[in-house]
Amino acid sequence: MSSKKYIKSTGKVLFLAIFLWTSPLSWAYEIFIYRPFEEKLSLERDKKIRLRGEFFGQLQWPSTFPSYNDLTGNEDRWNFGFRNYVFLTETTVLHAQLITHDDGGQRTKFDWHFSLRQSLLRYITLVVGHDSDHDSDHTSYVRGKPFYTNRNYIGFSLPLSGEKFLLEPFTWFFHHTNQRTYLDLSGNKIKHEYGLRFGALLSPQASLSFQLILQSDTIFGPGQMLLADLVFRLHLAEWLELAVGSSWWRDQEVSTAGNKLSFHKLIWGIAILF
Repeated sequence: MSSKKYIKSTGKVLFLAIFLWTSPLSWAYEIFIYRPFEEKLSLERDKKIRLRGEFFGQLQWPSTFPSYNDLTGNEDRWNFGFRNYVFLTETTVLHAQLITHDDGGQRTKFDWHFSLRQSLLRYITLVVGHDSDHDSDHTSYVRGKPFYTNRNYIGFSLPLSGEKFLLEPFTWFFHHTNQRTYLDLSGNKIKHEYGLRFGALLSPQASLSFQLILQSDTIFGPGQMLLADLVFRLHLAEWLELAVGSSWWRDQEVSTAGNKLSFHKLIWGIAILF
């Protein structure tokens, strides 16, 4: 079996494992990576599931991100995981993502993300998503109770794309979620996120991906917290990319617990494409 076929077969097994493993599975969110030349072969047309995505490994250094949901533990040092896409129809995409966190000595946390994107019109896409975070061998407590974040949302994005770029403002609204605003989770329950994604092909081998998200505990209110990701990718082979980037999480104002926290990290990694 060739290496490419092996990677594809392994990806299918992992994808099925997500849906077969129903145990409740740290602050998860969709990582945005610009992939302008994605092969969009749909289940509707081909009558078979074709997975597209990647396995990835990242060193986070320097990093101030805490290991656990309650902001305790050593700094988050390694991320391993995968993301994949299934094109159900020409206009419908299912996305699944798993990120595992490691403090350099042990796995500390799992982040799961699922979303369904349905193109309604040329420039309007409906997005339905679920995120959840779970400590590995540690139990986080918030307000005296065991805690992991669980988010459900529905919203819209406005993808504007050209041959070498994507610009996508988005907004979504949360329901049946226990996540709270501010990094110390002392605020009210999150009700609204809005932001912007931008991707650009800098050369045939290099791409840029940028994402900015603001959170609010009121609909269309000012954000209490922001998150930003910036990632550069270098395409070395059909199945391999190098990555370097940075992430910032920051409270926009003092929390109800009297904190104004911020975390940052630099990302060094590889992605094995399938």
